[in-house]
Amino acid sequence: MVGPTASLSILQRADGSATYKCPATGYTILSAVNGPVELPGRRDALKPEDATVEVFVKPGTTTGGVGERAIETTLKSVLGDIVLGREKGFPRRGVVLTLNIVGGENVERGDSYLTLLPALLHAGLLAMISASIPLSMTLSAVLLGVTDSGEIVQNPSPAAAKSAVSLHVLAISSKDHLLLNQSRGRFDFDTWELIRARALSICQGAANDGDVAMGEGTNTASVNGFIRETAEDQIYSAYAHKLDSI
Repeated sequence: MVGPTASLSILQRADGSATYKCPATGYTILSAVNGPVELPGRRDALKPEDATVEVFVKPGTTTGGVGERAIETTLKSVLGDIVLGREKGFPRRGVVLTLNIVGGENVERGDSYLTLLPALLHAGLLAMISASIPLSMTLSAVLLGVTDSGEIVQNPSPAAAKSAVSLHVLAISSKDHLLLNQSRGRFDFDTWELIRARALSICQGAANDGDVAMGEGTNTASVNGFIRETAEDQIYSAYAHKLDSI
């Protein structure tokens, strides 16, 4: 399976930016973040001791609707939980994240945004790392689909996702905390336990304690490892001139 690709700090007028592409689902996300910034006209939403995280999702060729507003709330909750909003300069100010869907199938009105959720989370996280937003931890997410035969498929295509019996998105923190669990379709608790074990294996590279007969195997490289390597490459690129002079 071809792995994801990402680039950091590609926009000049944003505090931080990133692109994230998942070949399996076909989605490409361009993200930009600014912070800490003033939030004009939103004084009622400001927190006295923490930063206020705002998230905006921009679909590729259509105007935003109810689906985008719903996914913005989910992203704000997950990403807002890992921002160290009490750091100096952040209380009573905002962290504004904009996520543009620049590649892949358009999400039709009424369709689920689950197929896009992992890519949006990864793009948002990488943009905040690029902007040096203080974080308590990182995260990695995965989309899993269950077929009629009971097979667990990692990152199913949009067409395969529509025919899946159930879809699941789980986000795991770098400290092994379950930050997000969203599902759609029909499934029982035993199936969800296999999904959880599979997600942990994919995100963290942990041993899969589920029924391997239901899956197609695991990748040797974890998603969390990919996020870490992408951030390390950015740091090395930014400080290469200093390292060469040592």
